[in-house]
Amino acid sequence: MRVKKFEGATMRDAIAKVKAELGDQAVIISTRQVRRGLLGSAIEIAAAIDGDAGEAPNLSGPTTGGPQPRPSEPDLEKLIAPLRNELRSLRALVRTPGESRGTSELRAELAALRSLVESLQRPAAAPPPPAPRRAASPHESPRARTTELPYDALTAASTGAAVMLVGPTGAGKTTTIAKLAARAALIDGRRVGLVTLDNYRVGGVDQIRTFADLIGVPVEVAETPAALADLLDPANELTLIDTAGRSPRDTAAIAELAAHTAGLDLEVHLVIPAASTAAQVDELVGRYRALAPARLLFTKVDECDTAPELAQAPGRTGLPITWVTTGQAVPEDIEQPTPARLLELASGALTASTRSHRAA
Repeated sequence: MRVKKFEGATMRDAIAKVKAELGDQAVIISTRQVRRGLLGSAIEIAAAIDGDAGEAPNLSGPTTGGPQPRPSEPDLEKLIAPLRNELRSLRALVRTPGESRGTSELRAELAALRSLVESLQRPAAAPPPPAPRRAASPHESPRARTTELPYDALTAASTGAAVMLVGPTGAGKTTTIAKLAARAALIDGRRVGLVTLDNYRVGGVDQIRTFADLIGVPVEVAETPAALADLLDPANELTLIDTAGRSPRDTAAIAELAAHTAGLDLEVHLVIPAASTAAQVDELVGRYRALAPARLLFTKVDECDTAPELAQAPGRTGLPITWVTTGQAVPEDIEQPTPARLLELASGALTASTRSHRAA
């Protein structure tokens, strides 16, 4: 197994060096920002590759459609091949002394990956029959009488070319924008542009500019919602729009934003901390309804022991979930969950060892 460190002025440059020398099968072990000189900085990536790693197809992300046909044995082996490579990489890391990551954490990851390989090799189980619906009691509150979404409709993939994140102060919109931009630009190779309306918060523009410089994507600042339309570049494959974090009770600001985005083709995601209660989620959905949100986006799942609203809010509000964030690392700590993964996260699937590693 080969382990090597690479540096670049931006994350894009560093990843390009990894691919150029180690190829697409390289495993990124860690990333960090390092100081160069008094004011300069660079991105350092530690990457590894197994000596006998071969060509393997890219694994596609989770789908949101109906049941998919089980792949043939040759196709299944191709899907499992990269997982086997990662298993070998993790075994080597466990045996390597002096690593910064704890051996117990690596062994936990190794066991989880082995279980995933075994589950892919087992025949697919038939989905359980839907549970019969209980007749609503006339004494139940309106919240108790909710319309449940079908299991597959708990999540939905993003289809918009322009995605706008809205939500209360401190929900994590700007960091989530950075994660989405890094994945789209650096991993998917898409042309990405950022637009920020967050000139209300002190340091808001500087924060997103820093992320944009590290990722290597352009950013535009809209001084007012009225200027947003002129800053949407149709040449971008994806435009991500960050909005100001204000109190959801600031109805005038929400109404102003709604008035200037009504004619634009935007996919609006309502960003909500995962620790929010059902009453808080319902209040946020109601206050931001003027912006016509199409999706829910839950953040800070790593800060909760359980997050039941991940499973309950889509059925109650009629809004599916596209992404959830599970930590502060950019771009790693964001997921596009399947319905099954969503239920796992809702019940507290992030283990204590995972939380301690991400906090380190």
